[in-house]
Amino acid sequence: MKVKNSNSILRIKNPSKKEFVELWKQYQPFLIEDVAEYWNSCKNWSNDYLSKKCGEKIVPVSFFTKEYLDNSNYVLHETYNNKKEMKLKDYVDIISENQKEIDLKYYMSELDFEKYLPELTGDITYPDYFNIKPFIFFWFGSLGKTTTLHFDQAHNIFTQIRGRKRILLFSPSNYLSFYPPLRESGTYANYSKVNPITPNLELFPRFPWQDQIEVILQPGEMLYIPPLWWHHVTGVDENISLSFWYDVKIKDFFRQKRFFSTILDILPNYARHSISSLSMLKLLFQSIW
Repeated sequence: MKVKNSNSILRIKNPSKKEFVELWKQYQPFLIEDVAEYWNSCKNWSNDYLSKKCGEKIVPVSFFTKEYLDNSNYVLHETYNNKKEMKLKDYVDIISENQKEIDLKYYMSELDFEKYLPELTGDITYPDYFNIKPFIFFWFGSLGKTTTLHFDQAHNIFTQIRGRKRILLFSPSNYLSFYPPLRESGTYANYSKVNPITPNLELFPRFPWQDQIEVILQPGEMLYIPPLWWHHVTGVDENISLSFWYDVKIKDFFRQKRFFSTILDILPNYARHSISSLSMLKLLFQSIW
């Protein structure tokens, strides 16, 4: 197993399932090289290819005002989920470099890949590090598009297909130090009120800004993000990514270091948040039920 440490994150080349699991047990993110770069998606997914292959498909697209990230309430559920439907080829036109969107910003985020773009599934190879089928999200954005600081409840193999993304990672050391919106209605308890790019330390003094791991994810690279690890994602170029989500199993709580203690840190606050958070909590433990 060839592993190297670069800028505080481990890299591994084309790991076997056994080699993947050995790193996975450490409950740390790590980069996988020499795998996705050979997929047809990394070779072929130009805007022209996507428009010709599935340009007539109607897809949901998120849209935001210019001031979205400057709004102190940007984590609000109703703010984050504004969507409209359009043809994929029209979205390609919107985010192209020659287009200037003055009032609105668009981002094709969290698209159910197999549901909306089944024509493209033959261009990828499903990672087989877990013994379960993944749920796949498709992300297609332009320079500067941002996903707010949050954590997910699943194992995530985040794969960069085209362009680059800047990803800030934070270990889930102390849930409350990330200032989740626990007292605001209509919000998600797995989101942070902090913008880690320019954190307001007077307003959020306990935010662990000094502990961040920064990764510039290149085309063809895969990043394993453990469940409950905080991450913030920004497009460095026009880009396409895929998230392969794998459900958490009860045995994972004990096989991954500090996973169980992290859950114990989150649960008392998470469960008190709201009915929506309790539903999300159930999703986290769905394999137990």
